[in-house]
Amino acid sequence: MHDIDKAAIAAEVRRFQYEIWQRAGTSHHTIPHLLQLFRPDHAASVHSIEYEVAAGSLGVHGVGRAQYQVAGLVDVQRSTIRIAGNLPYEVQRFTGAHELGHVVLHPGLPLHRDRPLLGDSPVPDRREREANYFAACFLAPEKLLRKAFEERFRCTTLHLDDRVAFAIAGNGAQDLLRSKTGSLEFPRAVATAQKFGIGNHFKSLAEEFGMSPTAMAIRIRELELVSY
Repeated sequence: MHDIDKAAIAAEVRRFQYEIWQRAGTSHHTIPHLLQLFRPDHAASVHSIEYEVAAGSLGVHGVGRAQYQVAGLVDVQRSTIRIAGNLPYEVQRFTGAHELGHVVLHPGLPLHRDRPLLGDSPVPDRREREANYFAACFLAPEKLLRKAFEERFRCTTLHLDDRVAFAIAGNGAQDLLRSKTGSLEFPRAVATAQKFGIGNHFKSLAEEFGMSPTAMAIRIRELELVSY
């Protein structure tokens, strides 16, 4: 499995989002407002990409055991994206951002269908991994995620120790402390945390950025926001 050029993909996402921000003017500086600008449907409209959320299913693709429900359909050459409207919010968002990734990164890709995507499963195909990484960077831009993380946890990196485990998990602190180094258990707990200590309650990072807990955990680990 060949590695993807994450730095180059992240740079493409920043360029893509900068154009969106420029066209919106300079009045959107807070995280919620910027995340509204960076919705997949809004991003598509700014970049003249036709984007449609279907009223229901996009049908089934494949034969026999290889069949799967189609979550997204992208025609790169015509710059059109269709998303199944019968799927959960996080699936629609990640699939939409993934399809945007195909449009930006893979100009020669033929008509393409994707199964439901949450950004939490490894895939062997390089182009699919590139589109997944594009989606993760698009939905949770590094600067915005670091800012949101620091607002919640009052630090740049959260180290798992007794104090942190209790502040996040309360009575479940011991289970968190027993999690394996390098696993997603601690990043996932951080991604879904709605409090940190007494009286410090907030919207979880996964909910704030509209991503699945595991996809946000992967992004948190990728940016080294947690350590053991």
